[in-house]
Amino acid sequence: MASQLERYIGEINKKIRQLHKMSTDAFMDSMKAFEELDQAKAAEVRDKSEKIEELSIKIENSVFETIARRQPVAKDLRELATYLQVTHHLYRIGRYSYKIAHIVRLCEGLEHFKELISLPYLAKLAKDTIDYAMLGITDRDLSKIDELEKLEAESDRETGEMFEEIAEYLRQRTDITRMAMFYVIVGRYCERAADHAFSIAERAVYMVTGERKKLGIAYKGKSGDSPH
Repeated sequence: MASQLERYIGEINKKIRQLHKMSTDAFMDSMKAFEELDQAKAAEVRDKSEKIEELSIKIENSVFETIARRQPVAKDLRELATYLQVTHHLYRIGRYSYKIAHIVRLCEGLEHFKELISLPYLAKLAKDTIDYAMLGITDRDLSKIDELEKLEAESDRETGEMFEEIAEYLRQRTDITRMAMFYVIVGRYCERAADHAFSIAERAVYMVTGERKKLGIAYKGKSGDSPH
């Protein structure tokens, strides 16, 4: 029979799973809104970001209450501390969704000057990275952690090619500066979302094994197409 502490931690785990889904859904929806310059969809994303914030606060309160009332030690305390940090990372991903949705609002009256291929792909790479990292948190499954390095290398390559393509468009046209700036900003939000995934993955390794591991550096410089 599960102890009261285990039940409390289990409930927080369920909320973390919910927050993970809400954050990644909002992130992908914000990219779709930007891809289609859909103001209604962007407004929905902004509403979702508020719900993400509300759930983040509930999780934080649950963690603090569990620590104060149940006095966990050793691995249980490590798990609760990890949930607290991961909640912040997922909240930040939700904020990037809000910011992309806000950019859609700023794009009113503008149109894309190219087919969007790189940005949706970068968003998917970021989501995959987050999903792989979160397996370690919610299921204690670290089997996908090594894949994160490959995803980052691919993201670096795609980002570099996108920036080169945008620069070439800007050399040819003078009427696209504002939209080109938005492409770069949205691309940076995809990179930042993936960065949070690496922080989540590092916490997952620590939570499960008790060891600290630095991720996100193994493939640096190994991809010939990488801009870094």
